[in-house]
Amino acid sequence: MEDGTSQLTQQEKIIGAVFVVVTQAAQFFVLGRATFLLTVGMLISYFLWIGTRWKKEPEDILPYYLLAVTVQCLHFAEEFFTGFHHEFAKLFGYEWSESEFVFFNLGWLLLFALAAAGIKRGMALAYLPLLFLAIAGGIGNGAGHLLLFAMRGRYFPGTGTAPFCLIMGIMLLVCLYRGAPKAKKD
Repeated sequence: MEDGTSQLTQQEKIIGAVFVVVTQAAQFFVLGRATFLLTVGMLISYFLWIGTRWKKEPEDILPYYLLAVTVQCLHFAEEFFTGFHHEFAKLFGYEWSESEFVFFNLGWLLLFALAAAGIKRGMALAYLPLLFLAIAGGIGNGAGHLLLFAMRGRYFPGTGTAPFCLIMGIMLLVCLYRGAPKAKKD
């Protein structure tokens, strides 16, 4: 692609849709309906991925993406050691074991690592997990933790790294869409 922007084939869109269904079914199976907001974030990510023009320049986006994944690792560690898996699950009437929570997060971190390799190779599908990290893992997660902090009036597990998640989500989107031409209307 000469202008460095997205232009997905029908096959890529279908593969992306399968990715959405599989990942969302897996996270629902592991953690239940408390992952509903992540599913909303994934659907937003998918529709942005197929419906908007975004820059596809690995050298521009990869450093920010890797930093965002690093921040997500730190955020997961904070959540784990401060009991997020207990506190958040209770809001939905669930109890998550430590192993369920770790399995869930390591699964996403593995997908983010695979996406980094795909981004380096210019694979369009790799930008779908990137968008999910920016929207759900960054903006949604960061804002959600800050909202829970404000509602409770005290620390909620994960709040310390939440602003960094929020900032990285915004930075990823800015980097991905800055300079991308507008989609042509038919």
